Amino acid sequence: MAWRGALGDTGLWWSQTRDGITWTPHQRVLGAMSLERPALAAWRGLLYLAWRDERDQALWWAVSDGSSWSRPRAVPGAHSSHSPALVAGHHGLHLYWKGPGADERLFHAAFDGRFWIPGQALFNGWPMTSSRPSATTTHTACTWLTFTGAGRDRTIRLCPSPDGTEWNHRHVVRGPHTATGSWPSVVGRTGAGRADRLLLAWPDHDGAVWCALSQDAAQHWSQPAPVPARTLRGIAFAGWGTADAYAAWAVTPEGQYGIFWADTTGGTTWHDPDTLCPLQHGQRRLDERASLREPAMAAYGTMWR
Repeated sequence: MAWRGALGDTGLWWSQTRDGITWTPHQRVLGAMSLERPALAAWRGLLYLAWRDERDQALWWAVSDGSSWSRPRAVPGAHSSHSPALVAGHHGLHLYWKGPGADERLFHAAFDGRFWIPGQALFNGWPMTSSRPSATTTHTACTWLTFTGAGRDRTIRLCPSPDGTEWNHRHVVRGPHTATGSWPSVVGRTGAGRADRLLLAWPDHDGAVWCALSQDAAQHWSQPAPVPARTLRGIAFAGWGTADAYAAWAVTPEGQYGIFWADTTGGTTWHDPDTLCPLQHGQRRLDERASLREPAMAAYGTMWR
């Protein structure tokens, strides 16, 4: 897990758990500073972190072997007014971001293990969103992006890509009809011969978190249901293969900056990661961790259950 500090602390911090119960002491990612949440992904046995710089809109990245981080490096030509999305898929490591300032285009860059291929505008350069995108983890047949509309449109949209690189605006679909919010997040998995199963979560304007399930690659959705989480930002997801995803969040409407987490159990009834009992509001706050933005999570190594 990685997160931006609270109040005036714009440094990026990280911690990890190997059993779902005990977390290592949090440590700084040296040289990494941001006003927004970072993005985190695991690829080829390493952890990758990407973030928007605190001083300008440039995007930066670093890599870790699970014990320490490399020095930060800039992603060539990448600038955004929001935090990026980072995903490791079947075809490599991919970075997505909204343009700088009022630029509502979505951009993409791919990593080849040494260098970032220069970013390209997606969807033929059409304006797509006024907010940040969210990407699925590695366990779906397609790479999925979710984002809200351009301008003041807060309708949630999703789009699949067969390889993380080719995107077609004709494949953009709407999320659940009642789903509106500024910070949607998506996670999913698939099985042999089956359509992608997606879990979508978003906070409403009052900070209540809702989620919905699709069993058929975003063609149909379950009725949105509330989950025991409150945030003014968004939800971070991380999942291992066939195991259900975990969720993390921060910044409650009540002014709490603590970081919370839960086992989604793949649906709308989220559970305490330790006891596996249904989660109640305010439970599973991580000690001594606080952030002004939602954290980022990635599944790295072997699952404990």
